Amino acid sequence: MKKIILYTLLACMLLGCQQERPEGASLIQSTEDSQDKNVIVVVIDSMTEAVLNAGMENNSLPALSYLADRGQVYHDIVAPFPSMSVAIESTLMTGSSVGEHQVPGLVWYDPDGDVIVDYGSTLSKYWKLGINDTLMNTLVHLNTNHLSPQVDTIYEELKKNKKTSGSINLLVYRGEKSHPITVPGYMKTLLHLPDKMKTKGPDLLAFGQAVKPKKIQGESLDDSIYQKFGLNDSYSSEVTAKLIKENEQPDFLMVFFPDYDKDAHFNGPVSPEYFAKTDGYLQNILNAYDSWDEALEENIFVIMGDHGQDQLKEKKEEVAIELEPLLDPFHVAPLMDEPSSGDIVIANNHRSAYLYTITPDIQFFDVASKLNQDKRIDHLAWLDEGELVLYQVGTEGYLRIEEGGNWSDRYEQTWTLEGNEQIADIQLDESNQLITYNDYPDIFHQLFEALNSHSETMIVTAKPGYTLKSEGAPVHNEGGEHGGLHKNDTITSMIVSGSDHELEDERMEALKDFFIQLLK
Repeated sequence: MKKIILYTLLACMLLGCQQERPEGASLIQSTEDSQDKNVIVVVIDSMTEAVLNAGMENNSLPALSYLADRGQVYHDIVAPFPSMSVAIESTLMTGSSVGEHQVPGLVWYDPDGDVIVDYGSTLSKYWKLGINDTLMNTLVHLNTNHLSPQVDTIYEELKKNKKTSGSINLLVYRGEKSHPITVPGYMKTLLHLPDKMKTKGPDLLAFGQAVKPKKIQGESLDDSIYQKFGLNDSYSSEVTAKLIKENEQPDFLMVFFPDYDKDAHFNGPVSPEYFAKTDGYLQNILNAYDSWDEALEENIFVIMGDHGQDQLKEKKEEVAIELEPLLDPFHVAPLMDEPSSGDIVIANNHRSAYLYTITPDIQFFDVASKLNQDKRIDHLAWLDEGELVLYQVGTEGYLRIEEGGNWSDRYEQTWTLEGNEQIADIQLDESNQLITYNDYPDIFHQLFEALNSHSETMIVTAKPGYTLKSEGAPVHNEGGEHGGLHKNDTITSMIVSGSDHELEDERMEALKDFFIQLLK
């Protein structure tokens, strides 16, 4: 998902930033056997089975078809919740749940600082929450402070194993190497930024105009103001191809293609005419080799989506669930005020939101009784002394869930259940004590982890076709949206080509270890 704040940030950076490294030897030098295959992971924002099938049926995806025909295709990859890119990338990088890596979503509330942390959902929120605060959260604090130090990223682990690594245009990239960030002096003064800004990433880090590997500095690439300052598919593919041709390719490389997410937001989740452009940029990477066959001989390619998108209804006044009127008479502070000056804080992640009670005598059940009035709302969830309390608007009763117990699921997780199982849309096999998930593929684990990821909070989600609206939040009526708990939001696809190593756990928490195994 393309972050508007990053466009604005990079607009302020003039000619961009330069990385320092010793002159002489090539940046990327692996100490491992040169016959080993490298791994290239391309993350295509909002890629799903439906748009893949539509493009392959009309023969508009030659590169993806080539890789799929020579590899394994998975169409049930489960993203963490909330299904927003920054939380998903954190899970991909660390192989851990949201509760473990502690990046709760695109937007969340920090009660210690009494601030709403927003990594760039909309331009209006960017200004209201403070330019410098949001900039620092996105560019510095996310990777240095917010991502838990208790979990290792794949780049940190590969460094220990003497493997080189790189990241191109992903937002989460914490590694062992320090990369300086340079902004013009007047911007430092205007935004009260420190004189020296640094971030830590893998051996090779490219992030639009902000951070450029030396091999591409001075190159004419698609990184102008009209091209989102390098945060686009073309730039990602150009940088990757250049590094391959210059023999600067690391052992493991992650590349982000963000453009289709925007197309899907405005044109709908299945828009094959727009998705075909993505395939063209993938072709650019394959064309960096003498042949596509040679590309597969030298690499294992993993092409994956990060989440799905739900098709929203047409009428804007119908699709947007206004949270503040539903919460009346509870007060929600305007974004330009301190969040704690209200009764409730809303951290909107589009098709879901975290709600926080500030006034001590307001209980989550009180909030739920307000939200229960709107039939477009789906689930309401919070923790009560360690138990998950789950309601669904329009479904009778409640469901309480504890971790551990006699019921097991496909992921070998066990649970204790009390109440109406229809709330979670699950089937129970009494004879084998097995849970089968339907529209919510990993609902209990996803909710437990999100609710344990930061401070005490409540979760509200929207039913398919709808999105949550609060101050500064976008509404893409007639298009696609994500952030929710439904399979439309959380299921994506993955193609693995060049290896017969099979994925056993089709959740993103398993992919870090899977990628490391591919390198072995």
